[in-house]
Amino acid sequence: MNQRVQRLRQRLNTDKYPICVEKARLVMEAYRQSEGDPAILRRAKATAHYLDNKTIFIEDDELIVGNFASKPLGLEAGSLGPTWNKENLAELRQQGLTLSDEDEAVLRSMDDYWKGKGRILEERQGQFYDDERLWPFIQSGIMCPPWQNKYEGRGLGAAGVGWGLGVGQSLIIVDYALVLNYGLNRINRDAKNELKDLRYFSAEAVKKADFLKSVFIINEALVRLAHRYAALAGEMAIKETEAKRKKELEAIGEICNRVPGEPARNLHEAMQSFWFTWLMIAQGTTPGGRFDQFMYPFYMKDKADGRISDEEVLELLECLRIKVMQYNFVGGGSMQRQKWAGLARWHNWVIGGVTPDGEDATNELSYLILEAARDCQTPHHTITVRVHEKTPESLMLKALEVVKTGIGMPAFVGDRSYIQYLLNHGVSLKEARDYALAGCLDLNLAGKSRISAIGMFIVPRVLEITMNNGFDKRTGKQLGPRTGDFESFRTFEEFLRAFREQLAHFMSLAAEEHNILLRVQTELYPDAFHSCLIADAIKVGKDVLDRTMPFENGSMLNPVGMINVVDSMAAIKKLVFDEKKVTGREMKDALDADWQGNRYQQIRRMCLGAPKYGNGDSFVDTIAKELYKYWTDIAVTFPTAWGGTMKPAGISITAHVPAGSYTGATPDGRRSGETLADGTMSAAQGRDTNGPTALIRSAMTIDQIPFQSTLLNVKFHPSALETTEDLKKLAALIKTYFEFGGKHVQFNVVDRETLLEAQQHPERHRDLIVRVAGYSAYFVSLGKPVQDEIIRRTEYAKTG
Repeated sequence: MNQRVQRLRQRLNTDKYPICVEKARLVMEAYRQSEGDPAILRRAKATAHYLDNKTIFIEDDELIVGNFASKPLGLEAGSLGPTWNKENLAELRQQGLTLSDEDEAVLRSMDDYWKGKGRILEERQGQFYDDERLWPFIQSGIMCPPWQNKYEGRGLGAAGVGWGLGVGQSLIIVDYALVLNYGLNRINRDAKNELKDLRYFSAEAVKKADFLKSVFIINEALVRLAHRYAALAGEMAIKETEAKRKKELEAIGEICNRVPGEPARNLHEAMQSFWFTWLMIAQGTTPGGRFDQFMYPFYMKDKADGRISDEEVLELLECLRIKVMQYNFVGGGSMQRQKWAGLARWHNWVIGGVTPDGEDATNELSYLILEAARDCQTPHHTITVRVHEKTPESLMLKALEVVKTGIGMPAFVGDRSYIQYLLNHGVSLKEARDYALAGCLDLNLAGKSRISAIGMFIVPRVLEITMNNGFDKRTGKQLGPRTGDFESFRTFEEFLRAFREQLAHFMSLAAEEHNILLRVQTELYPDAFHSCLIADAIKVGKDVLDRTMPFENGSMLNPVGMINVVDSMAAIKKLVFDEKKVTGREMKDALDADWQGNRYQQIRRMCLGAPKYGNGDSFVDTIAKELYKYWTDIAVTFPTAWGGTMKPAGISITAHVPAGSYTGATPDGRRSGETLADGTMSAAQGRDTNGPTALIRSAMTIDQIPFQSTLLNVKFHPSALETTEDLKKLAALIKTYFEFGGKHVQFNVVDRETLLEAQQHPERHRDLIVRVAGYSAYFVSLGKPVQDEIIRRTEYAKTG
C-alpha cells in the first residue's frame, strides 16, 4: 500500500459504528407528501428527495467519492419499516453500534406509520400464514430462523442501506456497462421518448407510464447529486494549499460533473461512475459483476494513451476496496443476525473465466484486482475467480498467492459446471459464458436475471421430524405426514422413503413461503433505478420485480446441514439395519437423551465411528449423491410467482450456527445444540480425516451441475502452501475438481493456534481475516459459536 491507501485504511479501524437517521427522516418526509401515488412513483420521489438533501462530504486522500451515510463509517437506518425494539437495540449497542437518544426518538416517531397497515414485508407475508398449515411450518425453524410472530417475522429493524430504496430481499447484477458506456442522460432521453410515444390502450400502458416517469425522476436526481459532489470538490480545491491535493480535487470536480450522466472517457471516470451506480443499488449484498471485463476497455484506452500507469490503477482499485469497507449492514432480530455473523457482506467481484466467444477472458486487470487484495488486505469486497480448462497457470498462482495471505479470497468457481447449468435451462452458449455471481455464489446474468434472498432450509430438522412420525417435539405439533414410527421400519430403504416423503412435503411448504415473499416484494418494493439497468428496460417498461426475466431463476430451495443427514443416514444404515448393533428404539432414545447415559454414550461412539462424508468412502458418499439428487429433482417441480420453477441452491452463510442451536442430537454423533455442517459440499467439522484429495473425491461423487450454487470450504495450515510447487499442486487439484463437475471451492489458510490466541486476546488480532462462508470477515468480529466452528474445521498440512 502507498501512503495514501495506508491512511485511508487506518481510518477503518474503529469499534464504533454510528446509526444515522437522516435517510429515514428524509424518506418519511417524502412519503407523507406522496400519499395516494402509485408505489413506484412514491419510491422514486422519496429517493430523489433523499439524494437532493443528503449530507455529502469528501474525506482527505479520497480519489473516488460518495459517502454512504451522513457520518463517516455510519449506517443509515432502514426506511422500509420500524426500527428495532429496545432489547435488540441494547444488544446492538453492546456490539459496537451507537445511536443517540435523540436519534432513537426520531426513529420511534416513525414506527406508527408502518405498523398495522400492511406496509411492512413481514406483516404483509404474515397475512397469508394460516394457523393450520403454513404458520406452524414457519414457526418450526425448518426455515432458519423461526419467526417470532406474524407481524415481526424474524425481527424488525435494519441499518446500513445505500442511496436507493432497493428491491427488498432480491439480488440483481445490473448492467453496469450501460451506465459506463452510455450514461444516465441517454437512458433518460430514451425513457422520455418512450413516454411521448406511449398510447393508453391497456392497463399495462398506464403502469408503463408510471415506470418511465420514475426512471427519469431518480436518474436526474442522481446526476444532480454528482454535480453537488463536483461543486464541493471545487470549493475544497479553492481552499486547498497543497498543490497535489488541489489538482486531485479539481480532477474529482471535473469527473463528477460528467459521470454518471454522460459516458465515461477513462478509467477514473468509469470507476467513479461505477461507484455512484453501486451506491444506488447497495443493500446487504451488492455484486460488482464481471468487473475486469466491463472495466477493461477503459484501462486499455488509458494505457494506450499513456494516461495511467499500473501503479495508479492499483491505487484506484485499493481506494475502491476502502470505499466498499465503509459500507456495513445489520438487520433483523438476534438469531437472524447470527446468520450474518461478522457484519457479513457478499459484495462479489468476479474475474477471469471465458469471453462470450469462448476465449480466455483473463486480462491485466484480473491480476491487478488480485494484487489490490493482496496489498490492501480487507475482508471486502470479495473476489471470485472463474476457472476453465485454459485458465493461465499464472492467474491460478497469483490467486493462490493471495489465498496464501490468509484473507480467505479469492474463491474459485468452475466454468464447466456453471455454464452447463445455464445451458440445461435454455440459455444460449454465448450468454451462459457471460455469467457472474450475485451473492456469495449465486448465479446471475447481468441485466437478464435476478434472485430473491435464499431461504435456509434446515434438513436435519426434517430428519428429526421423520424419526418421530411427522411430529415436531420442538413445537409440539404434528407438522408432517405420518410416515411410520422409526422403530417400525424393517429396512433402511423403508426409512429412506419416509424421509424423502417428509422432505418433499416440507420443500413444498418452503416453495409456498417463498412465492408469498416474491409477490409481497413485487407489491412493496418497485425500484426504477435497478429496473432501468435491466435488459430492454425502457421498451418493456416494467419494474424488475414485476416481469419474468430472460433467464428466470428468482426463487431457490437451499439445503443446510444436508451432510449431517448424510452422515446420520450412514450411521443408521450401518448400525441399525446392516449390522443390527443398535435397535431403532435405542437410537431414538439415545437422541432424545442427547447421548447421556452409559449405553447411549456407547451408541454415540459407534455413530462417530460410522463412515463419514469427506473421506472418499463410497458407503456414505453414495448416500450423499442420492440425497442431493433427490433435492435437485424435487426442487424444480414447484412453480414460482415470477415464472419458471424453483431452482436448487447450496449455500449456508452462517445459518448452520443458529440452526444448530435449536436442532436436537443427530445420529452422526452430533449433540443437541451443536453447530451443523457448513456449506453443502464441505464435510462436517473435523470429520474429514483422509486429506484434501479424499474430500474432493467425495464432493465429485455428487452431481453438482443441477445446483445453481454449491459451497466447499477447505482449511490449510500455512506450512502447506509455502512453496511455488505447493501452489501448483493446489491449482492442479482445483482444476481437476472443476473438470469433474465441481462448482466451487474456497480456502482458509491459518493455524489453529493463531485462532485460539485471537479468541483469548482479540486486541492483538484485530486484522486477522478468515473465510466464514461465501464471505470473509475479521475473526474477532465473529461471535464465539462461529469462531469455534471455524476452529473445528479440519486443518490440512499438505495439499495432496
